[in-house]
Amino acid sequence: MGWSSFSLRRPPTYVTVAAYGAVATGIGIALGWLVLKNIAWDKLGASLSSANFTLVLAALALYVLAGYLRGLRWRLVLGNDKVSAGRLFLIEQTGTAMDTFSPIRVLDELVEIGILVLRDKLKLGTILATLALQRTFEFGTTVLIMGIGVLLLEPLRPYWPYFTVGITLGSVSLILLFTVGPALSRIPALSKLAVVPQFASAVVLLRQDVGRSALAFLISLAQALLIGMAGWLVAQAVHIDLGLHVMIVITLGVMFFSSAVPGLPLALGTFEFGVVNLLGLWGIDPEQAIAFSLVLHAVLFLPPIFFAMLFLPREGLLSLAEIKALASRTRVELSSAGTSRYLD
Repeated sequence: MGWSSFSLRRPPTYVTVAAYGAVATGIGIALGWLVLKNIAWDKLGASLSSANFTLVLAALALYVLAGYLRGLRWRLVLGNDKVSAGRLFLIEQTGTAMDTFSPIRVLDELVEIGILVLRDKLKLGTILATLALQRTFEFGTTVLIMGIGVLLLEPLRPYWPYFTVGITLGSVSLILLFTVGPALSRIPALSKLAVVPQFASAVVLLRQDVGRSALAFLISLAQALLIGMAGWLVAQAVHIDLGLHVMIVITLGVMFFSSAVPGLPLALGTFEFGVVNLLGLWGIDPEQAIAFSLVLHAVLFLPPIFFAMLFLPREGLLSLAEIKALASRTRVELSSAGTSRYLD
């Protein structure tokens, strides 16, 4: 899902991908083993079999609505009438699906950029800037809600020092994005590269249009709250009776943790580890916590896969080879714009 990162980085080499994949696999297996090693399987089965799947379907609906808000926000910051919010929603969902299956997050945004630049003919710099802004708004609202939770929820207060470090680093990154980013176009050597002034213009536009920035932030806040509400519905479905405000913080915290810590595809192991340990702070049994994590896992990860299966064939991307070919053409486009870096 990528909420923890929105900075520019160099494309990794195959050696880097292999090394990262090996480390991520090891971490995912180790965390998954820690979660499952002492589980009472009959109790876990009972928790799953008694789940209220009407509430699960309601959670799915809220999560899909939250996903559409991502597309709507992208349409807002993009400021281009040629691409609808619905199309941007499908592109984002497709990127999210690819992200979940990749050991290192590279293919997803290459495909997103490739579709919008090569097929929809949008400016590369604008797409790079708005992708960064998307991640910025999501990171900011997630950190805001989690920060409030750490302050107000007694079980989380001991972790405040660790959270302060994340807030500080994230705040510095946000400040640099909105201050240094536009200044790049005034550097003679960089101003000759078409992508740099386009990037700067997109950031400046959002800085100057306070109304658009405020609306994008409110959409981001609504998106985060909808995801948290989906988590609360899943908790109710498996008979975990914690307050809505608690489950919003826990759901966002688990998503943040599982996207930041390397792990297996679909965040297997890391996701469950985060759920079990966070719910454990409220005295929830491991079996009940795992039941919650498995159902929430399905709610958060299956919709993007479903929409990707619909969208990719419609775009003529019927195989992994065609997807990789699009990614390769995107790399060429990035290189021709004078940069070999893209967003992660």
